[in-house]
Amino acid sequence: MEIRKKTTISIYRLFLEHLIGFSVAIIVLIMVLIIIVSISFQSGFVLQANYTDVKLNQLEEILIDYFDKNVLPPYCSYVVIDVNGEVINSDMTENDIKKTKSYLLSGNKSYYDFYKEISQHNGNIIIIKYDMLAHFSNPILHKIIPYPELFVLLVLFGFIILFAVITASKFSKKLKQNLNSIITATEKIENQDLNFDITPTKILEFNSVLNTIEKLKVALSISLKEQWDKEQQKKSQLSALAHDIKTPLTVIKGNAELLAESDSSKEDKELISFIQSSSDTIEKYLELLMNVVNNNSIHINKNVVSLRDFLYDVSTEALALCKTKNIEFKLNNNVKCDTMYADSELLKRAIINIVDNAVRYSDTNCQIYFAASENKSCITFDIADLGKGFSEESLKKATQEFFTEDTSRTNHHYGLGLSFAKAIADIHHGTLEIKNQIDTKGAIVSVKITKNDI
Repeated sequence: MEIRKKTTISIYRLFLEHLIGFSVAIIVLIMVLIIIVSISFQSGFVLQANYTDVKLNQLEEILIDYFDKNVLPPYCSYVVIDVNGEVINSDMTENDIKKTKSYLLSGNKSYYDFYKEISQHNGNIIIIKYDMLAHFSNPILHKIIPYPELFVLLVLFGFIILFAVITASKFSKKLKQNLNSIITATEKIENQDLNFDITPTKILEFNSVLNTIEKLKVALSISLKEQWDKEQQKKSQLSALAHDIKTPLTVIKGNAELLAESDSSKEDKELISFIQSSSDTIEKYLELLMNVVNNNSIHINKNVVSLRDFLYDVSTEALALCKTKNIEFKLNNNVKCDTMYADSELLKRAIINIVDNAVRYSDTNCQIYFAASENKSCITFDIADLGKGFSEESLKKATQEFFTEDTSRTNHHYGLGLSFAKAIADIHHGTLEIKNQIDTKGAIVSVKITKNDI
């Protein structure tokens, strides 16, 4: 279903609202600062930039007759020079006096400095140095903040940054609040919890995403239900098939027992023995299949196993498989240890599945090699054949359940052997490796298990 409609706005409008709010705040701040500065000038709390210049023009007639430093406006310095160029009186530093004389002789002055030159009746020259900047009338404030204009600009800049941070924080918080619905929905889907309602947001674009997530949720629900139904059908079919196999298997076992009791040649008795052994194995596999179907898991029963007995049992069944195509089976045991810790039935089944694949893809009258080796921590079982080997696709996907290659497999093989072997190797904390032989044609499948997995 589509997300319930509610009053929404776009991200563009939300951003525009915050931008307008930020701009209004800056305008109000500038207006407040202008009012404060204006009041400060009018009240005399701050002296205007031209205050000293105006004041000196008013005092010029007085200073021509008589110089009194106490009548000078604040924040200026002076020097009195006689007709011979000697300094009579001054509150300037030596450096400032040099600059002042340079101004008097050549008219040189700095960008910020201004000079007022007054010639007295007695021939002395008064030079007053000042600047055209605003200053606090209070000496203490002037000492702390010598340049009020710069101070105002810094205050303005600081408030602009503060308002920008606050605006960005509010915008981010608004987005995060509306993002919670999307985050919650994606987390639910990730955990395969599809029984939830999606909460709409106030952001138009976010609701579009939520509508897509809602459709995805519905599609996943349908897909999971179909998958569950298929799993149940598969379980029912496998259960019925396993039950049906028992009937012909019982007939095979009964006839094999009758043949074993009759007078037969040694070669025939060996073949009958293979039939009986294989029938027992099929019966065990059927029981294991039923357990897996009913419990959806593989029952593990690890014990200390005689390696010699294990290799004998595997070789016996493998030899029976190889005889169906007159294939020579060769065993090479390079393991020195006597025992291993494993589920012998499952491990044997995994190896026999691999041997069965090797027989299936090998030509008549060739060889299959089965080798057991070890290192400090692992025991490895290698099954090598002289068949066509694995294709590039098989090397990537051969261990996937139900993977088959139509070009090399018949319709009677369902791609479970290597998948099961890999699962058994994983159970034994080992690995399954598949590759092609380098020196000769054919494939090698290696089952590696941990030696002391206790």
